[in-house]
Amino acid sequence: MNTRKGFTLIELLVVIAIIAILAAILFPVFAQAREKARQISCASNEKQLGLAITQYTQDNDEMYPQGTDTNWNNSWPLAVQPYVKSYGVFRCPDDSNTSFESGYSWMGVAVSYASNGNIGWVNNANTMIGVMGVAQSWITNNTRNLAGVTQPAGTVLVAEKFNTDSVAQGGAGNGSAYWPGCVFTNGSYWDWTAPQEIPNGTKPQAQSGMYNINSANGAVSAHHSQMANFLFCDGHVKSMRPYQTNPDPTHQPQNNMWDATR
Repeated sequence: MNTRKGFTLIELLVVIAIIAILAAILFPVFAQAREKARQISCASNEKQLGLAITQYTQDNDEMYPQGTDTNWNNSWPLAVQPYVKSYGVFRCPDDSNTSFESGYSWMGVAVSYASNGNIGWVNNANTMIGVMGVAQSWITNNTRNLAGVTQPAGTVLVAEKFNTDSVAQGGAGNGSAYWPGCVFTNGSYWDWTAPQEIPNGTKPQAQSGMYNINSANGAVSAHHSQMANFLFCDGHVKSMRPYQTNPDPTHQPQNNMWDATR
């Protein structure tokens, strides 16, 4: 008599168990590889933005673009967009939400990056000590030229700030034509519409994967395995933990990478 051989139930269960173990081992590796690819794509975006900003400055007597004008709508993304020909470069692949809070559709397009327009108290006045700041009458020195950055390789020019995070915080969002979104000023007065704090290493560390403007990361989005990409004034891009850009503003002001004048 001819007999047909097949798997026993035990053998089938063993095969299923092996597949499950392999999946448990490999899936996190695949997820890490995918996130690494997104981080690299984001760094490429910032590199292109750095080239666009450099071209803009060369065409405008070595003056950086303003973070935004007095009307809040002509911002640095609008100024440099003609040099990159696309708004896709202004979005990180990890920034999934492209919509704004209801009623704010006029803000332009959602962006994932904000300029360093850090404001400090200098000589009894609010002074822009960053690079691309806000043109407001209560802020002095709100534009800067290339020579005005004393340490180009150590000064932040652009950093990640997701539209998704801004909306999740209850804000309007980060729009290409809306300065509270596309500029870091280190002020908390606009948190209701778009957080603007720079990192501060003396504050509590943010929980993994959590966006918390009261943490050491400030308003910087650190979604690449708790890292964020930073574009520096000399054009290079570096992935860092946000608080490393400003570990101790009180006792280590020389290490504050958001101060272009230090």
